[in-house]
Amino acid sequence: MKKLVTKLNFVIAVMSLLFTSFVSAEADFTQPTQNANAPYRLFNTKNMYNFLKLDTRSGQIWQVQWGSDGERFTTSPINDRFILDGEPGRFTLYPTANTWTFILLDQQMGHSWHVQWSLTLEERYVLPIP
Repeated sequence: MKKLVTKLNFVIAVMSLLFTSFVSAEADFTQPTQNANAPYRLFNTKNMYNFLKLDTRSGQIWQVQWGSDGERFTTSPINDRFILDGEPGRFTLYPTANTWTFILLDQQMGHSWHVQWSLTLEERYVLPIP
């Protein structure tokens, strides 16, 4: 019985160590604090190879992607035209439950747009939400 208790204590100790190291590894991936009034902000997607770069003044969005074709990162537009010319911090992005979809919000007027990012250029777009 004493050997069983000793083995059980050992198993509990090892499990605790594994759990503690998993929790501390998760803490290493915290989001950086961003200035909400900065002219540009970078947003995570649920895909670890892609980010969205937002011009918070104009609503322009670019997809920043880790490249597998020999380039480190590539940047390509999702919408390459100004929605409007405003002050820094006017626009922000909100993720949705859909990996590929964000909502672009004009924080001053309340207008919103459906932002679709994709691995293929033809499937990227920004459409107004009525």
